[in-house]
Amino acid sequence: MTGHIPQAVLVVEDNADASRNLADILELDGYVARTAGTFAEALVRDDWNELLAIILDRRLPDGTADEVLPRLRELAPSVPVIIVTGFADVEGTIAALRQGAQDYLIKPIDPDLLRARLARIVESRRDKEELRQAQERLLQSERLAAIGQMMAGLAHESRNALQRSQACLEMLKLEVKDQPAVLDLIARIQNAQDHLHQLYEEVRDYAAPIRLKRENHDLLAILNDTWEHLAAQRNGRDARLELHAADANHNCSVDRFAVEQVFRNVLENSLNACRDPVRIHAGFRVAEIAGQPAFEISLADNGPGLSPDARYKIFEPFFTTKTKGTGLGMAIVRRIVEAHGGQIAVGRSSPGAEIVIKLPIQEP
Repeated sequence: MTGHIPQAVLVVEDNADASRNLADILELDGYVARTAGTFAEALVRDDWNELLAIILDRRLPDGTADEVLPRLRELAPSVPVIIVTGFADVEGTIAALRQGAQDYLIKPIDPDLLRARLARIVESRRDKEELRQAQERLLQSERLAAIGQMMAGLAHESRNALQRSQACLEMLKLEVKDQPAVLDLIARIQNAQDHLHQLYEEVRDYAAPIRLKRENHDLLAILNDTWEHLAAQRNGRDARLELHAADANHNCSVDRFAVEQVFRNVLENSLNACRDPVRIHAGFRVAEIAGQPAFEISLADNGPGLSPDARYKIFEPFFTTKTKGTGLGMAIVRRIVEAHGGQIAVGRSSPGAEIVIKLPIQEP
């Protein structure tokens, strides 16, 4: 899935009419136009990471493009700059191109030429993003292979060691059954061992290849069952799952166990993040993935929401905001969803947190 490509274009032009005309052209084509009347006004901005491109007049009252380009390249090294110039200023434009500008347009600007330049920039950004993601996937697969080899041996040896220590603790409990304080300490040790075993299993599961057993299942029924299985976590709490489904049919070709794991991770995160009363809104609707029918499931809670950092990193392996755990839960969720040919993303930023899952109705 291609990452987000910015849609904002900064127009640096001192002529108000020319600036407005450019903004109108951009907005008609779906871009977001942002304007500055001087180089100084442009350089004090802090939204560089939101820009697709910068359209820069060659000459403004407070300087020329070749004077400001070095600073602009420092502030926004990855944002293409298009120089706007008159016929008599072509030599200066060539100098600007040598200093880092990507392209140029001659006044009066032909709207079709501007559209073509921006379309080329969008395509270039998309290609770079797809290459970056492909490289990340390759690196991730190599990491998974290494982790898998390490964890296969480690999990086996640790399981044997934990089983031996667990047997010893059970024998010890028989010897001290009339000493409540000692029994309490033994229970704490056993809980710690269970937690350690769970950590090993999580890392092993993440590194293992995902093999799906797909059958036709009702997604709404899977979600309801998952919620029921979380009864222990909800015990004594005011927590409610509110279902909103426009259609009565939610049958989908999925691996039931794997999808339940997806729902469980998301619901557990909401239960952990929210104070009572917990309200989790589950919405179902028909959508599309690459032109093929799919179900979209949104799970939104009434908690504090996700920080900007968490929104960006939530699906990365080993990222966690908790004091316990490996930080692999949502990374495993993403792998399961993508193994189904689906998509997963963070939804609205507030109030609360929202996770949006798309699953193809039929096996791709």
